[in-house]
Amino acid sequence: MRKVKKSKPLVVCNVCGMFSNERQDINHRCTRAVYGRRCSGSFKSSLGMSWDECLSCSTTGTLGSETCVECAGWGWRLVG
Repeated sequence: MRKVKKSKPLVVCNVCGMFSNERQDINHRCTRAVYGRRCSGSFKSSLGMSWDECLSCSTTGTLGSETCVECAGWGWRLVG
């Protein structure tokens, strides 16, 4: 079975860098817990951001049956 390349994440938290593919998350508070407290950031559109394909998993998000550690399963990495 051939693996399909993943699309780029739609939104990124401006504080912790968490990704999401949900359009309704844009301009809403991040849901990630950092050091036992909810992140204070909010999700912003990632359309104007630079992305690199994950070379480890070839943008599929998996290595065999495991989630890719380099990109946390997203298949993309945010540049800079």
